[in-house]
Amino acid sequence: MHTFVMSLFLSLAPACSHAATSATATTTAPAASASREAAAKPKITAEAAQATALKQVPGTVLASELEREHGRWIYSIEILPTDGAQPRKEVEVDGDTGAILAVEDEDRDD
Repeated sequence: MHTFVMSLFLSLAPACSHAATSATATTTAPAASASREAAAKPKITAEAAQATALKQVPGTVLASELEREHGRWIYSIEILPTDGAQPRKEVEVDGDTGAILAVEDEDRDD
């Protein structure tokens, strides 16, 4: 009898193990989904990114664009500087941190 019970236990063990694994996978799926949703949109707004860019380069915003580059949200903001002698500038702002990533002269042929 002892051998029979042990055989029955061993035959059921893989099924129980699989059920526990499935339950774990199910409970972690919503957390992964929430993580993807957070990455689906930037943490700062376009208006906040433009305000940050204008502090760096005072002027008038001509265009603003949001792109996903290398897994990061990047706002590209084109500004006509207040000083008309300067060329247009493109300011890149990190969509999650609000940090300025780059300030470059914009080509006039765009």
